[in-house]
Amino acid sequence: MKKHIIWSLMLLSSLAFAQTAKKELEQLPTEKNSSEQQFSQSKSQKNYGNNRYGTGDKFICESYRGQRQHCNADTSGGVRLVKQIGYNSCQGNWGYDYYGVWVTNGCRGEFQIDRYQDHYGQTDDVIRCESYSQRRQTCARDLRGADVSLIHQLSNRSCQGNWGFNYNEIWVSNGCKADFYVSHRNNGTDPYQAGNNGIVECRSVGTNIAHCQVPALQSVELVEELGNQYRNSCRGNWGYSSHGLWVRNGCHARFAVTAYQEPSYSDHDNNHNQGREVICESNYGQVRTCPADTRGRVEFVQNLSNTSCDNRWGYDANGIWVKDGCRARFMTYDAGSAVNQPPVNALPITVKCKSRRNKVKICDTKGPFRDVKFNREISKGKYPCKGNWGVNQQGELFVTNNCYAEFKVYR
Repeated sequence: MKKHIIWSLMLLSSLAFAQTAKKELEQLPTEKNSSEQQFSQSKSQKNYGNNRYGTGDKFICESYRGQRQHCNADTSGGVRLVKQIGYNSCQGNWGYDYYGVWVTNGCRGEFQIDRYQDHYGQTDDVIRCESYSQRRQTCARDLRGADVSLIHQLSNRSCQGNWGFNYNEIWVSNGCKADFYVSHRNNGTDPYQAGNNGIVECRSVGTNIAHCQVPALQSVELVEELGNQYRNSCRGNWGYSSHGLWVRNGCHARFAVTAYQEPSYSDHDNNHNQGREVICESNYGQVRTCPADTRGRVEFVQNLSNTSCDNRWGYDANGIWVKDGCRARFMTYDAGSAVNQPPVNALPITVKCKSRRNKVKICDTKGPFRDVKFNREISKGKYPCKGNWGVNQQGELFVTNNCYAEFKVYR
């Protein structure tokens, strides 16, 4: 009798746990997902759009003679297999992409477009984000206090390492197309303001790049590495940009972040005369406006990109803007500041820099610089420098992949 009571209690507790712990959505195969070329060819056909099934619809899709068959459907609600209607197994032989369902190896089945609703109960928190022609695409959404998980890859290009999110958007790149699920942890409040004293923990799994939710930053500093097998494993594997704080290659650390705040000046406050640093970055040629106090003087301090910032930056009442790949440091001063323009060397210095054994080499520029220009390639042919040099997040000139080049450095 006692054993029966114990087993009954264990069964009830397991059922209660099953109700509170939602299982992850079952992963479906993606290797047969349509390519962008296949999608374009399908759209050019006269019958594209006919028999295009929508949310809640049931339909049959069949593979004949073992070949891949694609059935046009609106898959934004997710697709599930209702039942198999043929002799050949459909397990592992069906999936769906961004414009329909595919079956192969003789799979014949009845499908329904309600997978996400069937699993989550609603679909308001499912976001579809798609990168075309391998370009980076951002999908705006208030993600403060939220976790984002990839629930289904829609492209035949892998999404591993090609997606991420910060506090106001999900991004995809390199042809990644996927559906994401957003789950809020704390009713949409900003985790940076949730009593963590400006300390943010950020972790990268494997070689993936992870973006962590932070506000518009003034500065960030690594304070502690966590659980890393090798010493200094975060060196060169973290930074911050307009997309937030990022880590890669297994870096797991705590960072002290300082959010940008609109300064409040008074007649008795002279601290603003020292200026305030702002880093603003245009990624993938987009126009980016960074919050800054532009009521006084704005100075261009240092170029952080391998693209010239000439005629690619400016400012207005909303802040400092950059475009066409310009990434740079700026200083802002109050209108009453007596700070003089820092001296600028009229002539640049010439720097030669060489990468060995495909490793990253930090070039000696004799101190900080405001701009750098590629002068000539010394390692020609086998080790081209195109795409193998730049300025990192710490403002250091570098070369990689055996590039050997000469640069003009403007200080």
